[in-house]
Order: sequence, then structure tokens, then C-alpha cells
Amino acid sequence: MKALFIVPPVYDFSAFDLWSKPYGFLFIVDLFAKNGWETFYFDFMDRNHIFYDGRKTEKKYGCGNYFFQKIEKPVIYKNVPRLYKRFGLPQEVFLKFLESVGKPDVILISCGMTYWYQGVMEVIKVCKDFTDAPVITGGGYPSFCSEHAKKTGADIIFQGSDIKKFVEVFNSFTRSDLRYYGNLKPFWKVYKKLSYFVLRTSYGCPFSCYYCGVKKMHPGYFHRDIDDVVSEVAENMENYNFNDIAFYDDGLLCDFNHLKRIIEKLIQLKKFNFHTPNGIHPRFIDREVAWFLKETGFKTLRLSVEGFDEKRQKESSFKLIFSEFEEAMKNLVDAKFIPQEIGVYILAGLPGQKFQDVVETVKILKNFPCKIKIAEYSPIPGTIDFEISKKLYPFLPLDEPLFQNNSIFPLWNFDGKWEKIEWLKNLAKS
Repeated sequence: MKALFIVPPVYDFSAFDLWSKPYGFLFIVDLFAKNGWETFYFDFMDRNHIFYDGRKTEKKYGCGNYFFQKIEKPVIYKNVPRLYKRFGLPQEVFLKFLESVGKPDVILISCGMTYWYQGVMEVIKVCKDFTDAPVITGGGYPSFCSEHAKKTGADIIFQGSDIKKFVEVFNSFTRSDLRYYGNLKPFWKVYKKLSYFVLRTSYGCPFSCYYCGVKKMHPGYFHRDIDDVVSEVAENMENYNFNDIAFYDDGLLCDFNHLKRIIEKLIQLKKFNFHTPNGIHPRFIDREVAWFLKETGFKTLRLSVEGFDEKRQKESSFKLIFSEFEEAMKNLVDAKFIPQEIGVYILAGLPGQKFQDVVETVKILKNFPCKIKIAEYSPIPGTIDFEISKKLYPFLPLDEPLFQNNSIFPLWNFDGKWEKIEWLKNLAKS
């Protein structure tokens, strides 16, 4: 039996490989491999594909630019003053791959952001023309927009991340006898080369922020077994010789002792550069934590601040107050972290948020040695902020996934704020 796994191209205004890999999808590949299926894998977003040979895309710490093609903007973006692009390997490369694979028995397609569904539609159309094998799509897009995902032509729309439930759905639809395995790991063998490695030490988050959709994918909060995490790195480091590891945790520092034990074992394997692109909670960065992060090789810290006004603190479960941020920054500076290594995320474009509130937060942060990162808000279906947004802006097409694209500041771009937005970004950079 043949299973074909596909990571589709991305249609967006911008895209950058910031330690981006379909981590959860690789567990499903492992599931099929353990069941004796022949697995085939095509990642449109793989920058280490032979297509990139001779193209200079590599940036710092293994990150880099994707190949892209300029395309026409959808009507819903007609007033957005930016170029629209298709990122990822050209379709002809995929067609050659399909011919080499032959007819699969099932096709599985992953999709992260809700507004990336155009890539899913492209791939499904090509696959349907090639074979009548059932198509399954999962990930963020079908999980948050299941009704819309039915328009893609996929035969199974899978929501969430429960692999045991996936097995039940798959067997029921295909009349297969796929067996559930509880000891699954990301099946990294599908990649010939890796510029970096990504890792999770935990799933879910103990906080319940209004804007966040993590509980839709991971309702609970739990830690992975320490030895499983370490072995995942050990088993792959010799094959891929990576130096950089990015953590995908949403609550990386919520149990520092758990992380500490993992890092202590990892640095016995090799000297790595560690990165936290998802953001970490400043309130957990005391003196001990700051020095430990510095001494063990953390090179990219991203602190989740969101905003300092009381309304935003309430909507963020009061996970941070200003004095805690001040203390965290002091501890990081004392531990010899430099401004280029510390980034601070602040949210902009939240429902009901005033432009001036974001400006004031930026001005406050400019008093600290850090890089300010504007995190554009995107209304995620199923979250509290999404429902608030629908009530505040009933005239906006919020149920259309393309309008959930954070690059267009969906709750701000309808009243001529593009110049203000650019001014805000420049203020943060200056």
C-alpha cells in the first residue's frame, strides 16, 4: 500500500523559512510507516530540494528565502498595496515527482494557516487529475475552517491533532485496518537534508488567551517524556548534522525543570544553537533561567508581551505585568544577552484595539535593549477574539479564510490605515 504525503505551496504576500517544518504531519508519516505502508513525501516548502541548488537563499541559523512566483491577487485583496505570490517549488517539479511515484492508495495533505488554502486546492486538483485515490487534509486550516475546507474537494476533512481519532476516521472511511501506535515520532527520513531541526518538549498551553487558537489543536497541556525528546534529536543529528534547534512549544518555560533536564542532556550530545520563535513567557525568566539560557546556547529569544494596557493583560490571562517584563529584561541583560538576540512580540490589530495603544507600547519598549516585533493579529475561528470581532465588525467577511490573513491587518485595513501601519512598523524598527 502506498501513502503519498504532501506539504502544499503557500499563497501569501510574504513568506520566510523561519525554522518552518510540518512537525505534526511527520508523526502521521511515522504512523503509516509503522503500519508497513510504503510512504512517499513531497514538501513544496523544502528549501533543500535539488531545485534550489545554485540559488542563494540561506540566511542566519539555517533560515532562508523561498522561491516564489508573482501571481494575481484574489478580489478580496484588491485594495491591499502589496504584491501577491506563490511560494514554494514550481508545479512542474511536483508533476515529475508524481510520475515517479505512480498511483498511491491514499493522499494526505497538510495545511497550516487558514488563509493558505489556495495551495491545498492547487494540489488536490492536480492529484484528482492524476488518480482517484482518496484525499485527506488536516492541520490548522481544516481544523479551524472545516466547512470551508469541504470546498477543496478533499474526501476527508480531519480536525485537531488526536492521532488515535485520526486512525478511527481513516479506518472507517477507507475500510482499512490501520493500527494506532502510541510511541510515534516525527519521521524525518522523508528529508534528504535539513538546515535546522525543530522540536517540541510539550503540547498545549496553561493560559487561555482570547486571541489564541492553540486549545483547538491541543486542548490539554502536557509534557513529553524527556528521554523521547532527547532520543529524537540523537537519532537524527548524525544523519543531518544540524547545529540549530527551534522549539515549537507554546509554554516552553512553564515548567523550567522539565526543559532544564532536556537541555542538559542535549548539550552532552553536541553544542547547539537554540531558538524560540513561538515566544516565551517573560514572567518565568528569573536570574537562574536567564543565565541557564545564555550558558547553554540560546541564540534567538522571542518574548511574548502582546501589550501593557490592562485590557490586553486581561485578555492574555494576566500572564504578564509590566514589572515582570522589566525584571525579565534585567535578568537577560545581566546574563549577557545582546539586543540582537532578544525580540519582543506585541500584538497589533486586535478587535477594539486603538492604534495609539500599540504606539504607546512600542514607545515603552524602545527604552529596553531589544528588537520590537509587530505581530499582526489575525482573527482565528473558534477563539473568543474571533467572536468579538464578528460582533464589532459585522460588515467584514471574517468567515472567509483569506480575510484571516494577518498580513493585511484585517480589522484595520478597512478605514485607510495602511500609511499608519507602515509608520508603526518603521517606528518599531527605528
